[in-house]
Amino acid sequence: MTIEEAILLDTLHCRLNFLKEKQQLTTPQVAEKVNLPIERYKKYEEGSHIPSVIELVFIADFYDTTVDYLIGRTEAS
Repeated sequence: MTIEEAILLDTLHCRLNFLKEKQQLTTPQVAEKVNLPIERYKKYEEGSHIPSVIELVFIADFYDTTVDYLIGRTEAS
């Protein structure tokens, strides 16, 4: 794993958890809403896997934010 990938995973992990807690949701609730298997979505929240571009779009849409925010390209959600 490159340093860039590690930073991306950490940023995504932090932002997914922040957004989930901000909306007072559980991991199963979010996984269901974005139509992903819970085990796969947990890996994104844990920072151990990178979602596909399509999955990132679905997650960003659910949280009414941008993919750029989720992956750390901007601080504005």
